[in-house]
Amino acid sequence: MSKILDYLIMDYFEGISFIGCGDHPRYGAVQKDHFFSGYYGIQYNHGGLMDFAIGDSPRRQVDGPCAFISQPRLRYYYGAPTGKTRHHVFACFKGARTDRMIRDGLLVLNRRQPLVRIANPERFLHVFRELIAIIGHNPPRNYDRAVLLLEDLLLQLHEQPADGPEINSHLVPGLKKLENALKQDPQMEWDFVREASRLGISYPHFRRIFRQHTGTSPVNYLIKCRLRNAAWLLLHSSDQISAIAEKSGTPDEFYFSRLFKKYYNLPPKSYRKEFKYQA
Repeated sequence: MSKILDYLIMDYFEGISFIGCGDHPRYGAVQKDHFFSGYYGIQYNHGGLMDFAIGDSPRRQVDGPCAFISQPRLRYYYGAPTGKTRHHVFACFKGARTDRMIRDGLLVLNRRQPLVRIANPERFLHVFRELIAIIGHNPPRNYDRAVLLLEDLLLQLHEQPADGPEINSHLVPGLKKLENALKQDPQMEWDFVREASRLGISYPHFRRIFRQHTGTSPVNYLIKCRLRNAAWLLLHSSDQISAIAEKSGTPDEFYFSRLFKKYYNLPPKSYRKEFKYQA
């Protein structure tokens, strides 16, 4: 009997130790001269501005969904600009399997071009949150699944398309202004045909460059902003779900709950119960 049980124990995914993880929708901290002692991490800026530098390299500012692999022996600076917040997600790990990932090319350590733009941020975030839901418990609920999800994220980093052609520089300020307005007032009734007209371009062209600028369509970006606002209200207010749906621009509570569950992998009530103590 013991031999049969030994046969059923799978060790394919062995060799990873998870150090820590987090999902912070409104993160204002800055990591200065930060070292990762003996472990690696996927650091993901899902939304907002992030200042970034490695070692003594010039500091640069990036906006929107991008990720980088943090590694030992390097000094990092990353965080939101003063007075700003951003959506930061991370998972750190080490172990013999990590060495194999590096050797076989799955885990790419590129110091010259460390930042990877994420073309499908919702998919990337969904997998990340699945991983965090597992490794946030000690011990992990399903270790093998956690390693599989980690490798899924690393594979997605490989799959990101090369940057497209530059957006005409005269359109960038208008796009940034609209992007910030959507974050500040997602509950408003937005007319993107009208916004395209204000930029002096056709709606199809507007959709194309908006996706290039943010990584997603205008409608999906608006939904994302509304749900982020709802997530913040769930953690920082005692409002009823119906009131939060209304304040977030999605007054149909049933539709709001369905959208929220699709985006956060939890219904609003469960999200509040699971994360409110961390807020």
